[in-house]
Amino acid sequence: MAAALLLAALPSACLAAASGSPTPLSAARTTTSALVGQRALYDLSLAESGGNTLSASGNMTYVVRDTCSAWSTQQHLDIQSATRNGGAVNMVSDYTTLESKDGRHLVFRTVQKSNNAVLQVVSGEASIDALGHGVVEYEKPIKKTLKLPTGTLFPMAHTAAILAAAQRGTPSIAPLLFDGTGPDGAQETYITLLGWGPLKDPAPSPALAGQPAGRVHVAFFGRTPDSILPDYEIGMRYFANGVSDMLDMDFGDFRMRGTLHSLTLPPRAARC
Repeated sequence: MAAALLLAALPSACLAAASGSPTPLSAARTTTSALVGQRALYDLSLAESGGNTLSASGNMTYVVRDTCSAWSTQQHLDIQSATRNGGAVNMVSDYTTLESKDGRHLVFRTVQKSNNAVLQVVSGEASIDALGHGVVEYEKPIKKTLKLPTGTLFPMAHTAAILAAAQRGTPSIAPLLFDGTGPDGAQETYITLLGWGPLKDPAPSPALAGQPAGRVHVAFFGRTPDSILPDYEIGMRYFANGVSDMLDMDFGDFRMRGTLHSLTLPPRAARC
């Protein structure tokens, strides 16, 4: 679940669909400065259930810190659900990263639990060279090295690429993503962008007043020939500074709605 909720990020590598548009890495580098540190708290509620899930609620905290040379992110996701055959389930995901601002280095750790039992730990480091060639060194769940496809972006660079595409009026981009939430390397994603411009309704927080925004839909796919349907989908409204609200998370068996409960934007560092 964490992979789908990278909202700074939510998060991936983007190859612009429009001809003549900037490469994903160059697009990310030109717009990363627009992103801001943030502490956002979301209330999660069940929007639709068509399967085994009877009820679901929870919350998510997403924190981004600007460390001058890198972005530090922390995401805590807590969902309580009731199922027809499994009773009460408490799913908790903690995801942390440190991503260099040039988009070329990522340190990551993901811990997922169910009813306090650890399901999976994924951790390691990934890097991308100046030509876009990348490699990831996993520490957990097992030590291994995987190559990243050319053009892969890390989460914050992906956010910048989404915003750059929205500001250009590009309707869709087809990405590769490495975010460190799974043990199998990069993912395919397909991103649809709609309606970028000034808000037509009141901003959900005073800190977002005057920020242009638009709807974004992200579908995540495995990188295998039989991956026809997405593993996960998320919709949101993205603001120009990288903050998101109006979350719509589709887990397949059920969908959850995320409402921005509170938002704090720390002041930018006077100098680095």
